[in-house]
Amino acid sequence: MPRERTFWMVLASLVLVGVVAGSLSRRAATYPLTLARGAPQPRPQETRERVWREASFERIATVPVGLATLLRLGPGGDVYVLDSGRSQVLRLSSEGRVLTTYRDPSLGNPTDVAVGADGEVWVCDLDHSGIAVFSAAGGLVRRIDLDPTVGRLALSPGGGFVATGIAGGQGLFRRYFLNGEPVGAFGALFPEELQTSIAADGWIVSAAEGIFYPFRNAGLLVSYGWDGRLRFFRQTIDPVPLPKVRVDAAGRQSVPDAKVVSISGSVVGKELFVLTGGRVLDVYDVGAGSYRYSLHPPEGDARYVVLTEKRLYSASKRGVTIWKPRSP
Repeated sequence: MPRERTFWMVLASLVLVGVVAGSLSRRAATYPLTLARGAPQPRPQETRERVWREASFERIATVPVGLATLLRLGPGGDVYVLDSGRSQVLRLSSEGRVLTTYRDPSLGNPTDVAVGADGEVWVCDLDHSGIAVFSAAGGLVRRIDLDPTVGRLALSPGGGFVATGIAGGQGLFRRYFLNGEPVGAFGALFPEELQTSIAADGWIVSAAEGIFYPFRNAGLLVSYGWDGRLRFFRQTIDPVPLPKVRVDAAGRQSVPDAKVVSISGSVVGKELFVLTGGRVLDVYDVGAGSYRYSLHPPEGDARYVVLTEKRLYSASKRGVTIWKPRSP
């Protein structure tokens, strides 16, 4: 009898420990975002001092927009504006005319936009776990359901698309066929559960060479070819440490109190322009990610900035302002 009583006491203790451990595992916790074992190490810049260049701009037009949070350039030179306040996308000409509105009652929480060579507009929609695809004329033509859903998006010139997901995985970036069928993953930089478009958020900038990814809350810049091969992994001119990630009892991730390091990115020729949290445009070489110089954008409160050879588009509280660079 004593042995039997001891057995049940030990069993009850183990059950209690299991219940307590399960309860603790469901509590909110904060984790440091660290590079995974075996991940490439970011190469530092050769300098920590900014090299300033003078730049002046002439305002062409300002287009009022509800809440312009992101800008994308289209193949014809137009700019596409994500209006998060109205859950829609606007296409603007280089002179500031509203050409097309992409909107649908089912579009809930758009987080990114990509524009195909044929003018199709792809919109990530967190509320409906997938991508809404609009025709060039503005009508919703199809939806692509994804599990897990994606937060950032880029269309590949060779077909398919690359995206970051809100759930972890084998790589920060995932490749898909155009119908949404997964192909594979690349960019194994962090522990799998933290390789998400929340913990490791950033901006996917697409170019002929591949994708560039300035991290939103860390002083890092990474580039991959469209085939998933690493091109470079660099610290920015301001090497801000990796942020801390909070995971609540339901598994939802957030990055509280993290410094915003980069707000946007765009490629012009052989240069990558990154708008920093300090509202400075830092310029890097697209081949090696090496820092080149910095300049001040025309608006000091810009939410997002993209450039072409002949225009600078800036989103702020006033809307989207189109600027023409003045010759030195």
